[in-house]
Amino acid sequence: MYKRYLTLIPVVALLTLSTAHADSLIQGLNRVDNSIDKVQNTIHGTQNSIRNGQNKVDNTQRAISEIQDGTYVEKRVEKKVSNQKRKAVNGVINKSTNAIRKATYVY
Repeated sequence: MYKRYLTLIPVVALLTLSTAHADSLIQGLNRVDNSIDKVQNTIHGTQNSIRNGQNKVDNTQRAISEIQDGTYVEKRVEKKVSNQKRKAVNGVINKSTNAIRKATYVY
């Protein structure tokens, strides 16, 4: 019986060490994963900044060409009018939807 306990002690010690080692490895992998996530977020942020900058350049170039063609004011007015129409239509739709919702709501 005494020999059995002596043979179990190294096995228990080995399991304890391998569990601690596995926990250490998992923590290390989690740190690496977090670092990779940070790098990916930085890359995406840089890509978005570049894309936004390019959009600003494109918009400026388009505005310059419209000014040169003499159509800048006309296109801005058209865009403003279409936005006002869209907002008005969306407002009517939202009000009618709310009215229908209130009318069909059962207390």
